[in-house]
Amino acid sequence: MSKLNLSDSLTELPFNKIFFKLAVPNVCATFFAATTVIFDLWYIGKIGISELAGVAYIFPIYMLTSMLSNGAFGGAISGATARAFGSKNIKQAECIFRSAILIAFLGAIIMMLLFFSFSEKFLIYYKVDKQVSLAAITYGNLLLKGIFLIWLFNIIISVTRGSGNTTIPAISWLIVLFFHILFATLNFNFDDRNILLTNSVSLLNGTLLFTSLEWSAISLLSGYLAGIIFILGFYLFGNHSFSFKFHEIFKLRGFFNLIKSGSLASCQSLMTIALALFCTTIIGMFGTNWTAGFGIAIRLELLLIPIIFGIGGALIAIVGANVGANKFQRAIHMTWKGTSFSVLIVGVIGLFFSIYPDLWSGLFTSDLQTKVTAKAYLNLVAPFYAFFALGLGLYFVCQAFNTLFWPVVGTFLRLFYVVILTLIFFYNNLASPYLLFFTMSSGLMIYGLFISLSLHFGPWKLYYK
Repeated sequence: MSKLNLSDSLTELPFNKIFFKLAVPNVCATFFAATTVIFDLWYIGKIGISELAGVAYIFPIYMLTSMLSNGAFGGAISGATARAFGSKNIKQAECIFRSAILIAFLGAIIMMLLFFSFSEKFLIYYKVDKQVSLAAITYGNLLLKGIFLIWLFNIIISVTRGSGNTTIPAISWLIVLFFHILFATLNFNFDDRNILLTNSVSLLNGTLLFTSLEWSAISLLSGYLAGIIFILGFYLFGNHSFSFKFHEIFKLRGFFNLIKSGSLASCQSLMTIALALFCTTIIGMFGTNWTAGFGIAIRLELLLIPIIFGIGGALIAIVGANVGANKFQRAIHMTWKGTSFSVLIVGVIGLFFSIYPDLWSGLFTSDLQTKVTAKAYLNLVAPFYAFFALGLGLYFVCQAFNTLFWPVVGTFLRLFYVVILTLIFFYNNLASPYLLFFTMSSGLMIYGLFISLSLHFGPWKLYYK
């Protein structure tokens, strides 16, 4: 089926016939993405508590990269691509593709410069434990040197998703996961059904020697490289509607519009990660076990982002095509239907792990105190994950409508509320991890309700009958 025919189906067929066709592969893709992160955390948990705590400071940077390249700029690119196909403007879609590659280069360079300029100063300023700091710098230095691979992979699959093809991104993510595990096994010894880590990984007869922590970052980046090779192979030899003409390589019509939309959307990502780093830093004041336990628990919340995007990414293609075809009421109707699935799935996950928190923390550590701290977070915050899904799901779909202002305001309110209330607790000598967790849970509720109500009674009100 050509993409033009697919865009016609997105604007004509009933919701059920198109939503699940796009959403199921996209949810599979996000499952593979989430499994990649879970495996990486399990791997690092095998190395040690200090390493686990150190990577807790780097993981938000990894998630920020994913959120910018796959959610913010990636979502803007998907939405623009979907609108181009909805209006049957393939030339514009090709300009978006070329612009997307340039954005990947720029995004990677900026993140590298920021990390290598400020990471050590950040850890010194907040007096992070020396072993934890060493682990954070060791892992971060390698990850950031290869950050372009993550940017490029996510940007290309964003274009692919916007064109209405969610199957190729799913296969690409499966390849990333497979090769990450494959390379990681070079650091494993299998003894009586137990997995033990070797002291180091040696390549080329000992010419190259890596610690386990270094190799965990290398194996992750190797997975992304394998995924890029696959998806480039699809565009070189597969069946798609894009054409690659060398003389048009510098035609980047719409580049600055993508930068504008992506920059506004990135405010959401930056504030989300800033909140995670703030909370990690505050929790770190109560000891390494609290940092490690919080690092395990917060990963569940951050891993919900790709799950929410699994549905939101499908909605971007559907809603964007309808917006491009000027079918705004249909687009709104499909938005609320699709978002309700996201709220239901994430809400159930949150309730489940709030009741059985050890099923999550037990995957990554056997340390009792670390599991207790993770349990405290999940008991208090996880029941409110449905509100997180509501707000973030609508944020993703807003990239198809190009109405991002209110989701960004909602994210700012959540950040402002948690930071100010936490500082008030410290000023009055009332601060504790439990009060911080309570503040985070109520912040999620404010976030979801504000975004949904502001969109319903704001920019989308004109489209209701």
